[in-house]
Amino acid sequence: MNPILLGNLISFAGAFLMVVIGLIKRKEKVLAVQCVQFSLMGIGNLVLGGVTGALSNLISLVRNLICYKFGITIPLKLMFIAVQAGLSLWVNTQGLIGLLPVLAAIIFTWFLDIKSDLGMKILLIGTQCLWLVYDFTIMNYVSFAFDIMCLCANGVGIYRIRKSERA
Repeated sequence: MNPILLGNLISFAGAFLMVVIGLIKRKEKVLAVQCVQFSLMGIGNLVLGGVTGALSNLISLVRNLICYKFGITIPLKLMFIAVQAGLSLWVNTQGLIGLLPVLAAIIFTWFLDIKSDLGMKILLIGTQCLWLVYDFTIMNYVSFAFDIMCLCANGVGIYRIRKSERA
């Protein structure tokens, strides 16, 4: 099977979950569903030659599992950021574009302990914009389209949070 088609098919399943995450209000549920999403998206990125994207997804999966189970501390954040940056710089063959998933993961990791569900949505939107550019560049067109839908879904999530705060 054509690698572009296969990578996009695998990414489709992960991308669907990514949009669903935008509609989830509670941070804990977001982290749990992200674990499945990261697995699928990582495999899709690897098939498409997006090594830093695949690595970013793998490290983010481990980070979320640890955070979900034990919480996150500053030393853990720094460890995940160092591992993310070090390994990604080592395997990056895509120049500046290859650094976008790394930057997204570093930003997300640093702010992962944000308490506000609204703040989590804003964080997801900011980091998703970096993935949008990366996915388009590596021809992960399914993920690119879903990145746009994810941005919209998180916008709806923000609206729902704000609406429930006013009620």
